[in-house]
Amino acid sequence: MVTRDTQPAPDLKTTAEHLLYLLAAHGIEYLFLNPGTDSAPLQEAYYSLQKAGLPAPTVLISTFESVSLAAAHGYWKLSGHPQAVFVHVDAGTQNLGAMVHNVMRDRVGVVVIAGKTPYGEKADRSGGRSSAIHWQQDVPDQAGVVRGYAKWAQEIVRPEMLDRAVGRAVQVAASAPAGLSYLTVSRDVLMDPPCLEESRVFGYPVPVLPAPDPAVVTRIAGALARATAPVLVTSRLGRTAAGFAATERLADLAGLPVTGRLEGGPLNLSTRHPMNMRDRTEAAAAISAADVILVVDSDVPWLPSTVSIRPDAQVFLVDVDPVKASMPLWAYPVDIAVQADGAATVTAVADELAAVAAADPAVARRLAERVSRLRGRAAVPPQTTVPPQTTVSPQTTGPKRLPASGPLTAEGVMLALNEVIDADDIVVEEAVTNAPVIAQTLERTRPGTLVGSAAAGLGWALGGALGVKLARPGHRVIAITGDGSFLFGVPTSALMMAAEWGTPFLTVILNNRGYRASRLPVFSLFPDGLSAQRGEAVGTRFNHAPDYPALAAACHAHGARAESAEDIVAVLKRAIAAVDAGQSAVVECVIDQG
Repeated sequence: MVTRDTQPAPDLKTTAEHLLYLLAAHGIEYLFLNPGTDSAPLQEAYYSLQKAGLPAPTVLISTFESVSLAAAHGYWKLSGHPQAVFVHVDAGTQNLGAMVHNVMRDRVGVVVIAGKTPYGEKADRSGGRSSAIHWQQDVPDQAGVVRGYAKWAQEIVRPEMLDRAVGRAVQVAASAPAGLSYLTVSRDVLMDPPCLEESRVFGYPVPVLPAPDPAVVTRIAGALARATAPVLVTSRLGRTAAGFAATERLADLAGLPVTGRLEGGPLNLSTRHPMNMRDRTEAAAAISAADVILVVDSDVPWLPSTVSIRPDAQVFLVDVDPVKASMPLWAYPVDIAVQADGAATVTAVADELAAVAAADPAVARRLAERVSRLRGRAAVPPQTTVPPQTTVSPQTTGPKRLPASGPLTAEGVMLALNEVIDADDIVVEEAVTNAPVIAQTLERTRPGTLVGSAAAGLGWALGGALGVKLARPGHRVIAITGDGSFLFGVPTSALMMAAEWGTPFLTVILNNRGYRASRLPVFSLFPDGLSAQRGEAVGTRFNHAPDYPALAAACHAHGARAESAEDIVAVLKRAIAAVDAGQSAVVECVIDQG
C-alpha cells in the first residue's frame, strides 16, 4: 500500500529516472519496451536506477507493439494489476492495432507510454531534434490514434507534472470499468532534471465499486424464487475467484442454468457443473423460454437473431457499465439495471434467496425441485470424478471419447487435450469458429483456467499467453488458436519474446486452411450462390501457408504437426514435455473442416 510518507529518492538525475521510479511506486511490475530514438533516456535511466539500488519495473524487450499490449492484457486478466507498454511515437502507437480495441472491450487496465517528437531544435538542447524523423513524426494529434478507444490521455510537457500524470494514469486505468491510459512524453522532457520537491505517489486510490441496492437485491431474489424457468447469463463473472464462487453458489441454490461465453470471456462455472449450459443452441432456447433473465457483466448476452424474449420475461442487468455508451446501438430490453460489482451483487442475491427459502418451505421445495431437475440432465454429477480421457457436457447422454483413428477434428483435439493437460493449466482461447467446440468439449473446472480476449481483435492469443505466463509463472499455459489468428498474432515476435523472457507456452493451431470465419458468412448470406456451390469463398483460403513447425523451430520453439486422431495425443505429450523443459512449443493440428 502506498503511504503518505512515501517519497521519491532525492538523488534522481533525470525525469526519465523519475518516471521509472514512479511506475514502480504505483505497482507497475513490467514495462514492455518497443524502443526507438525517443526511449533512449528511459533505457539509460533503467541502468542508473539499477546501479543505485532503486526500484524500477522489469523491462522486457518486445519486437512488435501489438504483442506487447496483448501481453499486458493477458497479465491483467490473471492479476487485475495494470502494466506499462512503451511504444515509439505515432508509428508505434499505430502498431498497437486491434489490441487497443480488445483492451477497451474487455475492460483491461493498462498504461501505454508513447514517445513524442522532441520540441527543441538547437544543438545545446539536450535531447532535442537530431534526425529527419523528428520532423516526420511530428503529427497534429498523436493521441487521436487511440482517442476513440483510450479511457484517458495526457501529454507530459513539464517535469513538475510527472507525478500527477503517472498517478492519474494508473488510477484511471485500474478503476472500473478499467481501460487504457495513454501518456506521451518527448525525450527532451525526459532528459530534463526531475522535479522532486512536491512529488508524491499517495492519493490516487482506485475507487471501491458501489454496493448493490438492497431493494434491488430483494427484487431479484424474489423473482428467482417465483420463477419457473430462470437463467443466468454472464460473460465476466468468472474473471475473479470470488465471481466464480458466487456463480456456482447461486446456480446451486436457485437451480439456475448458466450461459454466456458468446464473447469469449473467462470460465464462469466448471464445465462439469450440471448448471453449465455449454451448447449455444440449447442456451438460446433456454433464454427464449425464460421468465427471469439475470444478466451479469455481459456485453452481448444473446443474439437477437436466435433469441426471442418472452413478453412477460423480467430482465435484470448487473454491470459496472450498464449503459454501455461506447456501443451506440446497444439496446437490449432491460427492466432493471444495476450499476455495481457483479460478484458482490450475485453473492448478495444468493444470501437473500437463501434467507427467503429458509423462511418459506414452498420456495425451498420449488428451488430443490429445479435443482434436482437440472442435475438429472447432467451425465455426471459435479462431485463425480471423471477419467481424464473423457469429457462430459450436460447436453450429452454419455462421455465423449477420442476416436482411436480417423481424420483429426477440432473436437478430437479438445478430447486429446483433456487427456494430457492438468486441472491447473491455463488455456488461452482464440478459436473463433471453433469456440463452440471448445465450450462444449474442453474440460476446465477451476477459476482462471480458461481465458479469452472477450473482444473482436484477432491475433491476441499469443501475446495474451505471454502475459498469462508472466502472471502465473508456476502454471502451464496453452494457447488454442486458428491458423488465421495465429498469423495475426505476429508469431515470430511472440515466440521470440517467449524465448527472451523465459516464458514458454504451448500453442495449438486448429488449422482449417484459412479464414473460415470469413467464409461461412458468404455461404450463409448466399446459400444458393456460386460460392456455396463451389464450397469456396474468394480471399479466405490459404494455399501457400507457412510450414508452422518450421516457423516454430526458427523461433527457438518445438514444432510438430498432427493430422490424424491416432497421432494427436502423442504429439501433444511431446510438446508439453518441451514446454515443461523450458521451450515453447507449437502443434499444428490439421483438422477436417470446410
